[in-house]
Amino acid sequence: MLLEKIERIRWIESVVIAFSLPIIGYAIDPSDPFYINYRFPWLMFAPLLASLRCGFVCGITSATLLITMVSGGFFLGWSQVPFFPEEMIIGLLLFTVISAEFYESWNRKIKLLDTKYNHFKVRMDEFTRSYHLIKYSHHQLEQHLASRAKSLRSTLHDLEKNILSLVGNKGEPLAGIGENILKILSRYASVQMAGIYAVNKQRSISGKPVACLGQPPVLLASDPVIVEALKTGDVASIEVEKNDVMAAAGALVAIPLVDVHQKIWGVVVVNEMPLFALQESTMDFLAVLGGKMGDLIKRRAEAYSNDNDNDNDNDNDNDDGKAVESRLSRILREVNYLKSSAVAIVIIINSEELQRQFLARFQAELRGVDEILIFKDKWDRQVFLILLPHTDENGASEFLSRIELSTSTAETACHGLEKMSYNFRDGNIGVCMWILDSKTSREKLLLEIDQFRNNEFSCSSL
Repeated sequence: MLLEKIERIRWIESVVIAFSLPIIGYAIDPSDPFYINYRFPWLMFAPLLASLRCGFVCGITSATLLITMVSGGFFLGWSQVPFFPEEMIIGLLLFTVISAEFYESWNRKIKLLDTKYNHFKVRMDEFTRSYHLIKYSHHQLEQHLASRAKSLRSTLHDLEKNILSLVGNKGEPLAGIGENILKILSRYASVQMAGIYAVNKQRSISGKPVACLGQPPVLLASDPVIVEALKTGDVASIEVEKNDVMAAAGALVAIPLVDVHQKIWGVVVVNEMPLFALQESTMDFLAVLGGKMGDLIKRRAEAYSNDNDNDNDNDNDNDDGKAVESRLSRILREVNYLKSSAVAIVIIINSEELQRQFLARFQAELRGVDEILIFKDKWDRQVFLILLPHTDENGASEFLSRIELSTSTAETACHGLEKMSYNFRDGNIGVCMWILDSKTSREKLLLEIDQFRNNEFSCSSL
């Protein structure tokens, strides 16, 4: 409807322009309304305007009307011209064709650009819809993450406090902590239905769950996923038995709670979780999480055993040594399992004011998987052991820069084959860093850490 109206207006404009010029010419000179005796052929402006504005058809129509009026006027004797203006009429037609071709050329270019614009507009609309979907999804994800009041590190810290608060209680090592373990797996690994089961020294699993998330089915000890987890001590999923139909109907994932000495204290059997979570990165995360929980359960069992033996005279240095050995054993096991690298940093601080200052910085910059051990050496200096899993030398340097111990500002620096040592603040702060990989020896690492603790940190001693 709109196109028809526009087309009608174009035809009216062409006719009006064709008649307007002779009318104006008659008003100026009634004896020569077609400007034949003028030096410039003003009459050709009518088809020129019609061609440039409306195209060839309207232009030639306007020219035809003018030629008809000129011819009729000549034969009727309207103008005082003794000859017929053939040259003016031929020029009028040529001028109309040329101007119409100019219009058509630009019109084709405009239509081509309009087609491209429509194509890009369709694609832009698709991208816009996708963008808004992603933005809405991201907004929901932000709300979901914001609703988690605690980070993974703080949650594990709370679990550690909960476990250590039960060291004096009688009962199985998993008693009283199973619910908290399942809550962590539900929050950070999307586990929807699971049960946690105790495992004895012979790696036989108990048929009765210690704690449940949802209502898991009756446990089948012969389930291939559970058998694989108990056999290897690693996380097993239905990918272990892809062709076994019973595996899909039983356990989806089995997570052994194994300590650094390869003792399995329990197994978390997952019966329901989203399909997207059944991927390698999630399995690696569950393996690391199961190891950390296994170490915490081991600490509870050892503390309870020491209380029963009335062994309260242990030396603090011996306890610190056991803690360091346990943490390093765990992180080296993760490095070998995940085929990644890690960093161990020992920081010794003399001044009490600097100790408080840097402790706050450490706690602010540590990630959820990072660990820190704090103890005193024989000179009553504060010693910080910081473990950064899944980190290389560049990541460790960035961490040191964030806590204002950048290697570029060190007063002295020593580089060995496997370690790097730095001094800061007039020798009041000593830093030694080790890059851990699959070839790192735990015994050699412990020896070098002990040497760094027991010596004045200087280049000569290292």
